[in-house]
Order: sequence, then C-alpha cells, then structure tokens
Amino acid sequence: MIELLKAVNYKKMRWKNGAGYTVELARSEGDSLKLFDWRISMADVKTSGDFSKFNGMQRILTVLEGQSILLKIDDHNQFLKTLESAQFSGDSNTSCELIDGSIRDFNLIYDPQKYHARYQWIVEPTASAILSSANLIFIFNQSLESLEIEIDQQIFYLDHQDSLKIENEKLLKNIVLSKQVLTKTCLIELVKG
Repeated sequence: MIELLKAVNYKKMRWKNGAGYTVELARSEGDSLKLFDWRISMADVKTSGDFSKFNGMQRILTVLEGQSILLKIDDHNQFLKTLESAQFSGDSNTSCELIDGSIRDFNLIYDPQKYHARYQWIVEPTASAILSSANLIFIFNQSLESLEIEIDQQIFYLDHQDSLKIENEKLLKNIVLSKQVLTKTCLIELVKG
C-alpha cells in the first residue's frame, strides 16, 4: 500500500514524559506509546531536559530546524547541527542541552529485534533512483520545494514536511526522486528481521 501523508494531518500528542509535544507522522499500529514496532515523529524541543525512555527500542534522531543541540547519552556527549543524526538505545539515559534556542527534531524509534533499519538523508541536488524491497519505505520531504516521486509510473508530490509511506508491497520498488535545488529528503527503510 502506498499512502501520501500530508503534514496538516499529522497527529499531535504529549511526550511520554509529559514535558512537551510530538507530532506523529506514522507508526506500526495502536494508539499507545508502549505498543508499537516502529514510529516516526517530529518534536519541538523548547527547553533543555531529559528524553523519554523507550526500553527495548532503538532511536535515530536528526535536528530538522534550529541551530544545534548537545545530546547527552549515558556517559557520551554528541553535538548535532541541522540535518546531523545520532543513533542510540531507547534504554539509555538521554538528555539534551539547547545551544542557541529551540529546535525541531525528526525521530525514528523501532524494535531492533523485529526490524533492521536503513536511515539516510539525501541532500544532493540531483535526481535519485532507489531500488528497495523493504517492508516499510518512508520518504520525508524537509525541503521548502515540492518533491516529485515516481513509483512504478505513479507520480506523487510531497510538499514541505509531507511524507510517503510504502508498506507491505513485497515487490522490488523503483523509486525516482526528482531533482531539487535544495534537497532535504529522508529515506527510511525497515526490513523485518
């Protein structure tokens, strides 16, 4: 199934720790923050503080907007600027320090016992062709420009922060991303393991 997800329809919910809000783009199933195999979301981080724990899960976080943050993951510090990512366990004691004002981040949380993840940002201003047979293919457009995507001769247009979810297709997909002047596209592939 191929589904175009418009930013205006994303679901806003409180953080698991209650300290802020998440905009949920998509998840595997259910309405509980305890019962899912994967979830893709954005969060507006306005103050420094602790992250919610997601025990047994793996997390990948990217700074989408704003200047930068300092992530503190257990005994390790990692400085992230816009479109830089960090991967860490949902079991980790994680907090962030805002360096120069609030940020918006982009998150993938998944169960590594059930899925293998490939997560990449495409930032080159060239057309890209991707072949994938992943169980879930998720494309997110952070660019202010509309992104044209062709899949098996079907055309889809993603505006700023829109997404395309391709799930349970079971066939090799040829995905062509159009050329953009300022490309900022995230491609996530989850394969059942």
